[in-house]
Amino acid sequence: LVSGRACRQHQANIMTLRERMDDREIVFMYPGQGVQYFQMGKCLFEHDRVFRDSLMSLDRLVTAEIGTSLIDYVFDAGRDVSLPFDMTLYSNQAVFCFEYAMTQALISHGVYPDHLLGASLGELVCASVSGALSPRDCIALLADSARVMARHCTEGGMLAVLATPDLFERDARLREAGEIASIPSAQHFVMSGTRAGIDMAEAHLRARGEATMRLPVEYGFHSAAIDPARAPLRLQLQSVASSRPVLPAWSCRTGRPVERYDAEHFDTVLRGVIDFKRTIEYMERRSACVYLDVSPSGTLSTGCRTLLEVGSRSETFAVCTPFSRHPTLDPVHWLPASTMRMHPA
Repeated sequence: LVSGRACRQHQANIMTLRERMDDREIVFMYPGQGVQYFQMGKCLFEHDRVFRDSLMSLDRLVTAEIGTSLIDYVFDAGRDVSLPFDMTLYSNQAVFCFEYAMTQALISHGVYPDHLLGASLGELVCASVSGALSPRDCIALLADSARVMARHCTEGGMLAVLATPDLFERDARLREAGEIASIPSAQHFVMSGTRAGIDMAEAHLRARGEATMRLPVEYGFHSAAIDPARAPLRLQLQSVASSRPVLPAWSCRTGRPVERYDAEHFDTVLRGVIDFKRTIEYMERRSACVYLDVSPSGTLSTGCRTLLEVGSRSETFAVCTPFSRHPTLDPVHWLPASTMRMHPA
């Protein structure tokens, strides 16, 4: 009886979600480095069967590649959520595997994407969810790329700056210290570069009274700091057959749909500026959407909310954040009650 009621409620949730979407398209958004933290998704792992099964399946592939269980590493009781999760060998795998497993859980709860959107490492999740690359290939690429970065790159850093991106262009000290790596919103940009350069930028901005936050990364992705690794990384990427996405997938590097995932595309993503702002603005000109941040952080949804114009029919939601305690990714847990207008069981 309980199972029957739960099933009827689940179907009602799905129907209510579809009604709420009207003619709007659902976009699954996948962020990259910086969203990971220890103990992320633990409640989902304990209670959401599809999420757990998917993550465990991926974990077996990760263990075969790096010799360590990602699940054991992320959920180690000795690693508090406040500790920096910045070791690339594990962090890249964690971003990919958790976002991919969350996708499977959302689909199991009746939430299907019309489009995918990837930012930085999130493009690899898009490539796999869209059917262009297998999870096995993606996990192997991430393991190989972490080793290449360790051999060829010195320590770098990335710094989120809570100010308009034009500050970078107006401040010569910032341009000396690094490069713009990402533009998540109109009021926020991310710098990248060498460790010394990012240290200098952080001190300079602090003296100006600007709010900043270090991202948990080992290297200065999307800057000249990773140039020494680009040639060997391209060789590795060429070992994976290029493929077209079956499901429409958008790149925050180009601001347009991806035609083909290949070595050239991923090299451009690794080195170029990730312009989430421009991508959302372009999608908004196409049609009204419901943007779902499919990550453990909710940061893309936060940025997206600042980009939606007053009167827009579009909405954005984070399905999980560091403060979430919901047991599954059933929409009833992450959509506001006013949005769901739940039907009685």
